[in-house]
Amino acid sequence: MNNRSGGSFGVSIDYLVDEISRLLDENAHERVISILRSLDSGTLIDLILRLDSDYRAELLVIIPIDMFLTIANKLPDEVFFQFVTIRGVDELAKAIVNLPFDEATDIVGRLPYRQRIHVLRLLPRDVASEIERLLRYSPESVGGIMTTQIPIFPMDMTVGEARKIYVDKDTKKLYDKHYYVYVVDNDGKLYGWIDVRSFLTKPANLRLRECAQKPPAVVRATADRETAARIAIQYDLMEIPVVDNGDKLVGIVTLDDILDVVVNEFSEDLLKYGGILEVIRGSYIASSPLRLAIKRFPMIAYLYLMNTITGSITAAFTSVIERVAILAAFLPMLADNSGNIGSQASSLSLRALVLGEIKPSIRDLAKVLTKEFTVTSLMLLFLAPISFGIGFFVSMIGGLESFKALSIASIVTLSLAVSCYISDLIGFLLPLLLAKMKIDPATASAPLITTIGDIATVSTYFVLATLLTQSLGL
Repeated sequence: MNNRSGGSFGVSIDYLVDEISRLLDENAHERVISILRSLDSGTLIDLILRLDSDYRAELLVIIPIDMFLTIANKLPDEVFFQFVTIRGVDELAKAIVNLPFDEATDIVGRLPYRQRIHVLRLLPRDVASEIERLLRYSPESVGGIMTTQIPIFPMDMTVGEARKIYVDKDTKKLYDKHYYVYVVDNDGKLYGWIDVRSFLTKPANLRLRECAQKPPAVVRATADRETAARIAIQYDLMEIPVVDNGDKLVGIVTLDDILDVVVNEFSEDLLKYGGILEVIRGSYIASSPLRLAIKRFPMIAYLYLMNTITGSITAAFTSVIERVAILAAFLPMLADNSGNIGSQASSLSLRALVLGEIKPSIRDLAKVLTKEFTVTSLMLLFLAPISFGIGFFVSMIGGLESFKALSIASIVTLSLAVSCYISDLIGFLLPLLLAKMKIDPATASAPLITTIGDIATVSTYFVLATLLTQSLGL
């Protein structure tokens, strides 16, 4: 049983799903809304996603729109569009007015083009203009996640004057969540920032330029949103000022936004590394089996076709297998080992790239080649004797003479060494090469690395087996 707490009820999510379903059957809508209001946003999202489709549709009819909009950007597209279809864009537009601009932009940006235009026409002109401006930024850019409702004051204003305006607007909740007050010059370019606590206690007669400090880092609105996450981690920042190409302050990226970016990018990279090239957005629970199958099939089909290369190589060496049948017994072991080596190497490579420890440069490439050759050699010091022992033992069990068993063990061990070097280098270098080509290195997925390693291992194994069996007269 799922024991996660459901808001103030302190009960499992499964109990909540059953209780809400029962109340909906009884048309006890007021009781349902009362329960929904008692839940935290995470539990509310989980509840909506876990309800059967009919109950979910009924819930979306009665849920207060202000409550829904607080979680709308966390819900998968199918649930969001279901809500819009049920409640209509007119009702959506009325509620959007009360949201911060960044949240309103995210919601409007998810709508189909015609519905988006319709909503913008229904909004007040100033609100619609700001949303349209933010919509110009790509959802994957810093501008696509920044908030613009922040305290900004000219550098020549006194602290007292700025504080009066700040308190008035903050009381009216006109600012989004922030930790700093921002100071700009006469051209709107970022001059510095002051943390809110200091701002509220500074002498009133000071000019803002006299107490503003230069932020340790800024980020451009057109930069990839991952850049903001890296900067926040590197400088340990709660928020990052965002500037346009002319260095004018246009907004900030908050810690909440950064955490969302980290989670989303990690999820995308994890799916890509698992061989799912088209990102599955939203909840696995709420996704239909057909949708999941469509997302997963392309890479599976591609890898299946690539595996025909492995089968073709094996078929080309049937004469060797017929002469020394025991060779076939070691092929799965060697193939699995090369896949494991390659997957380990690609995981380390991706981690190093993400953390900025290595760059896709010639200099770092040379360091990687040297280090990985050394690492593989050290591993083989332990792995080769094990491989030789297994090769000899299995061959003896298969009824071969001692000399032949030693020969087979040598073939297996030599093939293992070569395949380890090849798989390790492919696994580590492929993400680097993709990054150099401006392709997401996460597409160097574990299944792809394993398949390439299998092809290299099978080729190496049977070529060496052919040469050595002929020279040894086996």
